[in-house]
Amino acid sequence: MLASLALATTLASAPAAQTPPIHVLTHREQAVVQQRWIEDRFKTLLPTLMRREGIDMWVVVSREYNDDPVFRSMSPVTTYSSRRRTILVFFDRGGDKGVEHLSIGRFDYDKLFTLERTDNDGQWAGLKKVVESRDPKVIGVDISEQYSHADGLTANERDNLIKAIGPKYAGRVKSAEMLAVGWLESKLPEETDAYRDVMLVAHRIIAQAFSNQVIVPGVTTNLDVAWWMRQRVAELGLGQWFHPTITVWRKGGLPTPEPPDGYVIQRGDMLHCDFGIVYMGFSTDTQHNAYVLLPGETEAPQGLKDGLKEANRLQDLTMQYAKLGATGNQALAGALAQAKQEGLTPSIYCHPIGYHGHGAGPPIGMTDYQNGVPGRGDYIFRPNTWHSIELNVKHVVKEWGNQSVQFAEEEDAALLDGGWSWIAPRQAQFYLIR
Repeated sequence: MLASLALATTLASAPAAQTPPIHVLTHREQAVVQQRWIEDRFKTLLPTLMRREGIDMWVVVSREYNDDPVFRSMSPVTTYSSRRRTILVFFDRGGDKGVEHLSIGRFDYDKLFTLERTDNDGQWAGLKKVVESRDPKVIGVDISEQYSHADGLTANERDNLIKAIGPKYAGRVKSAEMLAVGWLESKLPEETDAYRDVMLVAHRIIAQAFSNQVIVPGVTTNLDVAWWMRQRVAELGLGQWFHPTITVWRKGGLPTPEPPDGYVIQRGDMLHCDFGIVYMGFSTDTQHNAYVLLPGETEAPQGLKDGLKEANRLQDLTMQYAKLGATGNQALAGALAQAKQEGLTPSIYCHPIGYHGHGAGPPIGMTDYQNGVPGRGDYIFRPNTWHSIELNVKHVVKEWGNQSVQFAEEEDAALLDGGWSWIAPRQAQFYLIR
């Protein structure tokens, strides 16, 4: 665990109205840590992944403002985008020699790569030289039908690459789809430790948003809260990969359509958020629920608590069936069948997470694919990967006149060699707004 990232470990599943201060590393502090992670990943992960996929040379081509999706995971904090054209080459020298990591052009990206220096118009000639001198058996490039994360090679750059290396090596080119997916989904233990702190930052922001620090019943709207969360993220120097949303559930329902300024939050409302940040190069994705107390209440109605408990149960079932070696579609079918047998009304739509919010790896359903996801859903779960356990149940709330209410939850979890582990404590109780 990073000492400078340390946050209080006593964070409850239903935080109090006042939350401890949030500490975020400066960009300079983050740069040192992320640089070390990239170097370690090149040494420890990359040889195994390349050998698993039968690729001894991986060529990643990026152009300024049109980066290959894997480029960000291989570049330092000081790099906002690839410079002009960047050609990265990874060559497996075999055995204990490890993998060379080369940058063809003018930039070594804070010395993460050995520079094969060329001018901006000489990079294809530089690639030809690198390929011919190493004589790879299989050249992997990022072309994929199933995964956008592994489809970074544009048509123009593919034509240029094939022309540059010539017919002898063009016949050795194949898709590096599962190498790119493997690289993006695999995480070091140190990265998982740090991700726990990243997640706690996201939880702290939610706790502040779902408190009387932000919400005044009868005055504050759901859109006010969403914009407050976005602004708070900016003030902390964090990134964000989607705009926050706050959904209101109310006894008797809400008028439609939603007013331009949003719904005014009232006592007795149940609130739901969908919120994600980007910090230390990692994305988070969280859906939590809050309840606005009526006068004299000290807790949410039992019917709402029962609905939240059912959502927790569906989380447990999803992780029970998403075993190492199982596919996303197998996990979906097993969890849904068991949930329905137990009397739940479930919907499951989990996704991998990490460098990207919707990351590379096996999905467990999608909102419109509850019978399995074609292609990507047949990919298996591997150890040391992260996943957003995203789902909902419909539950009839007696106190609300037997109204059917949706209880949606999303928590990020790590699938390790020993099984599943929540990145941060999952929500098991409502945030309470007085």
